[in-house]
Amino acid sequence: MMLTLVRRTLTRAATLFVVIGTLLVLFQLTIVAMATTIADGSGFEGLARLVPAFLSSFLGETLMSFAGMTSIGFFEPLIVMMVVQFAIYLGTEPAGDVETGLVDLVLARPLSRHQLVTRSLIVMTGAATLLPGAMSVSLWIALRWLAPPELVWPQSHRVVLLASHLAAVGWCFGAAALATSGWARRRGSAFAFVGVGAVGFYLLDFVASAWSRLEWARPLSPFHYFRGAEVLAGRTDPARDLSVLVAAGFVAVAVAYWQFQRRDV
Repeated sequence: MMLTLVRRTLTRAATLFVVIGTLLVLFQLTIVAMATTIADGSGFEGLARLVPAFLSSFLGETLMSFAGMTSIGFFEPLIVMMVVQFAIYLGTEPAGDVETGLVDLVLARPLSRHQLVTRSLIVMTGAATLLPGAMSVSLWIALRWLAPPELVWPQSHRVVLLASHLAAVGWCFGAAALATSGWARRRGSAFAFVGVGAVGFYLLDFVASAWSRLEWARPLSPFHYFRGAEVLAGRTDPARDLSVLVAAGFVAVAVAYWQFQRRDV
């Protein structure tokens, strides 16, 4: 029965997954093509000077080299939010089961409630992992296809770290969506709560990075533990940051199992 539940979820989310995955792959191809054009032309120094000072903490030195620019897709705000919001969407499926009454039909069989949470956890974890993985593979293909051999490519271990951080922050918010679904009776409400919250946390980290009076609040945002430009430059503690994101996700998953098991459906 678990395989049936997973298969049903995959079928419903397959089109959206393919669309998002295609967009991410195309973005990687495009950014490598742009970086190659800039490297063959005016160079990266002029481009870096155009970046406003308040964006320096987010972009760092990424626009000053071919390796940096081709890695920017892993922490570009739109790309990050696309992965995060898709993980949130998948994590809210238990609330959708309650809303549509599917949970009553499923639980009429000899099944435990936690299997509904496990189903969504499996699919959400897979999506949060596969999307950054597809980005990494497409980056390597784009570099092999488009980049001149004399240019310095991104270091493999830095790309792996960036992909791992993107997967971890997506999984963290997906787990929060699972926990919220333990209370919500409508999928739209759960998605809106966590989805808007993700945007709010991103804005908090962005504003706090530029406003010293709000600096104390940065650790409250999960995005504080995914500073892409600093990861690329080797100025972070990846073990600590990934541990915080994964631990927060596990706490949310535990809450999801606990609440869904005791809720009145």
